[in-house]
Amino acid sequence: MLMGGVSIARGSVRPGKLLAIDAGDVRPGHGLTGEPTRDPSFDCPALWIAPAARDHAVAEGFLVVDPASVIATHANQALLAEAHQLLGPDEVREWVDGLKARAPALVEAVTPDPLPLAALTRTLRALMADGIGLAHPQPLFTSLALALQKTSDFDAVIDAVRADMAARLVARIAAPGEPLKVITLDAGLESAILGGMIDPATGQPLIEPDCGSMIVREASRIADREGSPIALIVQPPARRALAALLKARAPRCLVLSIAELPAAQPITVVGVIGAPDETPELAPPAPEGLAA
Repeated sequence: MLMGGVSIARGSVRPGKLLAIDAGDVRPGHGLTGEPTRDPSFDCPALWIAPAARDHAVAEGFLVVDPASVIATHANQALLAEAHQLLGPDEVREWVDGLKARAPALVEAVTPDPLPLAALTRTLRALMADGIGLAHPQPLFTSLALALQKTSDFDAVIDAVRADMAARLVARIAAPGEPLKVITLDAGLESAILGGMIDPATGQPLIEPDCGSMIVREASRIADREGSPIALIVQPPARRALAALLKARAPRCLVLSIAELPAAQPITVVGVIGAPDETPELAPPAPEGLAA
């Protein structure tokens, strides 16, 4: 799938087959056989199965979809993930004019001073890329106005708005009142990332490839085990680098800084990445006769 001549999604389907997706409700020992794969939209474990096995798959808790639905859902998710690329100055001007009719003083607190149209477009695109939509402009502009009173630094403004609208971010993966399933990085691993090399162009930590692959693998494994999206909670300086790492490779893991976790949000810690006692599959097996 192309956007502006650039590939934003790709995948393959099996004509004549159905995709049986394990979204967390599949019974252990189901016995369903097929070609193992992963759902391209939500990165869930899946099997390509024969149409005759559909009833068996549904009875065992699989979500079964046809190839056309797989393509349509994947395309929709890819477009949603890149929707910020479609936002330009004309769209922003129209969006702001609609808000100005209801809250003119609020708009004047943000644009054209201190944010002219081009700067406002850049800011809104960054917020959209981070998962904050534009469907409710008044609270978003209120957060922007408050952030701009404290700083004009672009990254600091984005961080402040995200923290102020943290409940929206959490609501993407946890229903109201539902505990947020959380994973963290081992303190030593997080310190190594923060104390390592820094990208001079962005000022963000550079994550060593093997370390990054391990984090992606463990985040995906825990999300699969839990059967639902999870949140990786990290220190603020590490958020951007880890969010960029996991966005495409582990889409069911939302990366939040500790400052973006609402104080009243109930949480359940379901894993610690990089801690040997929390990830036994990474540790060497115990010698025979020494196991407890």
